[in-house]
Amino acid sequence: MHVNIYLLSIIIFILGLLTGALALFFTGRKHRAPSRGKVGIGPSSVAGRGAFALEKINEGEVLERCPALEVTESDVGGELVNYVFYGNTERSRLVVMGYGMLFNHSFEPNVAYWLDDTATGPELVLYALRTISKGEELFYNYGKEWWSTRQEAV
Repeated sequence: MHVNIYLLSIIIFILGLLTGALALFFTGRKHRAPSRGKVGIGPSSVAGRGAFALEKINEGEVLERCPALEVTESDVGGELVNYVFYGNTERSRLVVMGYGMLFNHSFEPNVAYWLDDTATGPELVLYALRTISKGEELFYNYGKEWWSTRQEAV
């Protein structure tokens, strides 16, 4: 009798695993790219990752308000140098949270930003310069000063 209960337990366990695997397969559960609001992150043809419009975005529409941590220039090093913004003073830098730091550069941008000093600290506010189509990559202009501090050719 013990053998039959043991065998029955194994069969029920295996059937449970198969049922779960089939349920996942048929419900189409797939990996989805990260997204927030109308902005998603995906592979860019320009460089590594980029931000993309998940739906149409109207001119002037705010895409994201990104909280920022203001640090000194000496606090920033390594690869992070390529992902910070200039702060309120010559030596301050902003480490931007959210998707704001993943937008790539273009000299013909479709997105711009302004710095908003809020009660909880600085925020980078990203907005559309023109109507942006669904699927279009989002770019802002890093500025001449950013490029002048890099050795890469523009």
